[in-house]
Amino acid sequence: MLVTLLTGVSITTGCGSGGSASSGGGEQVPEVPLVDPFSLVVSTFDEPDGAIWFEWVQKHGIDFVHASGTSKEKPFPAANGSGLAAIDFDRDGFPDLYFASGTPIPVAPTETSPRDCFYRNRGDFQFEDVTAESYLGHAGYSAGVAVGDYDSDGFADIYVTCYGKNELYQNMGDGTFALATEAAGLGDTRFATSAAFFDYNDDGLLDIYLCNYGTWTPENNPFCGNHHKGIRMYCGPASIPPVKDALFRNDGDGHFTDVLDEAGLGGRSSRAQGVVAFDANNDGWIDVYLGNDLHENSFFINTKEDSFADRTEESGVAYDEIGREQAGMGVDAADTDGDGTFELFVTNFAQEHNTLYQLTGDSVYSDVTGQRQLKADSMPYVGWGTVFADFDLDTELDLIVTNGHVDDNLIEAGKNEPYEAPPLLWRNREGRFERHRKRGGGYFVEKHVGRALACADLDNDGDPDLVIGHQDTPPALLRNNRLQADSKPASITLQLVGVRSNREAIGSTVRTTVSGKPLVRQVKGGGSYLSTHDRRLILPAPDGTLDIEIQWPNREVLQLSGLQAGQAYVIVEPAVNSGPHLQLDLDLENE
Repeated sequence: MLVTLLTGVSITTGCGSGGSASSGGGEQVPEVPLVDPFSLVVSTFDEPDGAIWFEWVQKHGIDFVHASGTSKEKPFPAANGSGLAAIDFDRDGFPDLYFASGTPIPVAPTETSPRDCFYRNRGDFQFEDVTAESYLGHAGYSAGVAVGDYDSDGFADIYVTCYGKNELYQNMGDGTFALATEAAGLGDTRFATSAAFFDYNDDGLLDIYLCNYGTWTPENNPFCGNHHKGIRMYCGPASIPPVKDALFRNDGDGHFTDVLDEAGLGGRSSRAQGVVAFDANNDGWIDVYLGNDLHENSFFINTKEDSFADRTEESGVAYDEIGREQAGMGVDAADTDGDGTFELFVTNFAQEHNTLYQLTGDSVYSDVTGQRQLKADSMPYVGWGTVFADFDLDTELDLIVTNGHVDDNLIEAGKNEPYEAPPLLWRNREGRFERHRKRGGGYFVEKHVGRALACADLDNDGDPDLVIGHQDTPPALLRNNRLQADSKPASITLQLVGVRSNREAIGSTVRTTVSGKPLVRQVKGGGSYLSTHDRRLILPAPDGTLDIEIQWPNREVLQLSGLQAGQAYVIVEPAVNSGPHLQLDLDLENE
């Protein structure tokens, strides 16, 4: 069936101007189309020009302006920014956007405090503010945004991590969210950063990994910077004692229990900032990689017994090539060289370089950043959000990193380190990366104070678009123009729906062959920095059709033949055990 949109009621919330987004009591909640997620969704994609990859869309209806909460006292959480998320909350087939915001510190929300904002996607890169009528609009200090259907009702829920109490918003399926934090036991009050939904114990329910940064209060905020000139700057990470993260097990009754120690993850406290949950060793079980700030990065392998083994030190992914700890922020994992195994990537501070780790031996990784031509370009910048995606649909996963310094007065202090920095776009050429500047479009030529990044096909045209968040300024929406130049459709979009596995199908792996080249993609939990990507998979299909193999999180395999370019599919996990393999031939002309 073709997904269509239903026009709803627009309520002005003042999100973009820092005004109040009230609970909307008494306002009529718009009717939302309840699209059957088990239907075959077919859409025809447009065709592009190909010269410039991204169009920086200026008129899109999003009036959100981020507030970092910075002040002359340089409160530490304000340096790190806030995240954003792509979430199809109403199941109309178009990713909607949630933007998190900071607020002045000490945190004391008022009716005019900055708030998180939520926008419904109306198609064609047009968005409508629905913060109030959806009963969202958190007014504390929001850091990260994680999305997952924790109650398996078909509607994705939102977990907002904070400096202060975290909040869980349950999607009610009627266009509204209900605050479910207390009932779920998820109101952790530590200084949180990123979070990831994934099913660590294979019970079909989404659990949550929560990254916690450390212990910081406004009362314990020493003067850092140039005392002689009286120039105050943010203190470094080493000034903040780390605290433990949390692994919240989904108990299946709406409640979560922190089982970090029980699951073997409590041995490290590491100022965690980024988390990606994925199947690292192709055994069908989800593993966890963390980017940590001035600590060794952490790597935990699932033992298949409701626990993890700490492989941080022996794996080679904890330090850079000369054994130094780095200031890890954003993370991702992907097969960037077509060998069927996943590389790990972490963004870092200026003069450290972002780091790419490749599996080179039996469960051992090596820092291959220089060999893959990613080192030199990243050295001058502080990196944050990141994603591997095939932006030009040539089967190779390209890379984007957002950049921006933490202090806006370093030049005043005598350091040649500007606050704003250019984002970095690398094109993947057979596993080696080539930086693109002008070809990325106007956004990549200018400088920004970047932080969050989410990748989503916002216009459903079959290529991945971008949403990038900035400190104290509006976000950027970048439309991918790849499909405006080709004379024929060039990709296939897959949305996987778990039935016996978790509903989001996180942990599923898709394998195919494109023009004779093997291709592996995975539905991951977490990734980037404080943000959540669109979980649909976009596969290049230059030959017109694809045969694919899906390994579900329960390790059963489904084979599909004859998927056609220019179409999008919702693929539902078989509800009964069909044996190790199930093969379907799709005769789409007769669908």
